[in-house]
Amino acid sequence: MEKYISLPRLGETMETGIISKWLIKEGEEFTRGQVIAEIESDKTTVELPALEKGTLTKIFFNEGEEMNVGDNIATFDSS
Repeated sequence: MEKYISLPRLGETMETGIISKWLIKEGEEFTRGQVIAEIESDKTTVELPALEKGTLTKIFFNEGEEMNVGDNIATFDSS
């Protein structure tokens, strides 16, 4: 089953974020808790962990691109 990964609010005032680095590439598997990306906000860089295991199927934002909180940044297959 394909699911979305969205940009969470990493701080009270955060409205946007930037993918500073993808640590998982499309087609790669990951486990629950594994860091899949580093997100840069206005104040800090935070690791984004996977909430469940799966395979990354599609990345919507490249490194360096800005997105809004709540935007879908990737999809993964959890089956």
